[in-house]
Amino acid sequence: MRLSENIKLTDIIDMSTLHSVQERLGKLATHVPQITTDAEGNPVGKISNFIPFCKLIRSSQKGSRQCISCDRQAGLLAMECGKRRIYNCHAGLIDCAAPIIVNGHYVGSVLGGQALIKGEQTRDSIDIEKISRDFDIPLHMLKMAVEFIPLVSREELQEYVECYSFLANYIDKIGVSRLAREQLGKEYKEKLLLEQKAKQLELKTIEAQINPHFLFNTLNSVARMALLENAPQTEELIYNLSDLLRYNLRNIDRFPKIRDDINNVKRYLSIQSLRYSDRVSFEIDIAESILDFRIPSMIIQPIVENSMIHGLEAKTEGGKIEILGYPIRDRNIELKITDNGKGIKPEALNLIRQMSTTPTPGLGIGLINVYDRLRHYFGDKCGLVIESAVNVGTSVSIRIPCVQEHP
Repeated sequence: MRLSENIKLTDIIDMSTLHSVQERLGKLATHVPQITTDAEGNPVGKISNFIPFCKLIRSSQKGSRQCISCDRQAGLLAMECGKRRIYNCHAGLIDCAAPIIVNGHYVGSVLGGQALIKGEQTRDSIDIEKISRDFDIPLHMLKMAVEFIPLVSREELQEYVECYSFLANYIDKIGVSRLAREQLGKEYKEKLLLEQKAKQLELKTIEAQINPHFLFNTLNSVARMALLENAPQTEELIYNLSDLLRYNLRNIDRFPKIRDDINNVKRYLSIQSLRYSDRVSFEIDIAESILDFRIPSMIIQPIVENSMIHGLEAKTEGGKIEILGYPIRDRNIELKITDNGKGIKPEALNLIRQMSTTPTPGLGIGLINVYDRLRHYFGDKCGLVIESAVNVGTSVSIRIPCVQEHP
């Protein structure tokens, strides 16, 4: 492999296609940060699901330069070994790089990670005082942001790497196909092939990688085995998981009815109830008058999941999640998810609110990701309000316009 002087990443894939694939992959893997760079380490396309710590460093001119330099070096190292690479970034986090190699030419990388290895590293190992001095970032903001750095297992990190490799391989295939079309030298044929690619490779490429038919058939086979073995709980769990995955895949970029989305949330809660047993109870009260209105997919479930993981995980008993929905004035709908978990510390809550007011997309963790998507679809016509008290709980209220037809 060699560094390409003639082939540029922006020459082999148009930005609208890259944006579309990045957005779809980001919705399927909402917890996985990702960035695509050219051979010099410069970002190309959208930055998805970045954690607050990394976004804060990149907001500094010095920090951004160092991140670009680090990304370039990581991409070159991945190119030299011809495969994906896990490494330590300049700020002390674990990152991953998958090289984009087209016809033997290195044109860029897909990078991400932004985590620490659970059981091997701690957030205290990050030298935020040095980072503050080097990049002119207020220390108090770094102290808040470092609390959001995820701790992942090596198995979870491997899942990150698979996402990056998939996107790098996808861009490689697009690049090879595009170069081949250019060699044909026929503009009309190139246009036809591009249109066909656009139709075939958007959702179908991602779905093919996940191989949903194989997955669903396997899950259904396991469910039937559970039935034969007289394990009804296992059977129900598998069918719920299969339906949950099928629903999420089918509704990417769609506006399902609220009744359908709530039914999907019920499947998620049913799966979680086996894990949490009687430690957590759920109450859902949605006004009949709004059930046939439509909302963007994957809005309610991530908030409920946030409550389960961050709010109620440590509760040994008495945990509760309440989901309410009702019409409000000016043809709007309000959805409210409340838990009685550990709550959010005031400084962390302030950081979330600061980040959620920033129009820049890409900070796709939990509540902020939901807010960014709502802003994408509704602009100033939507609202998200977070109220929380330590050891009392958290309430997230969403206001959106009434939508009767898929946009």
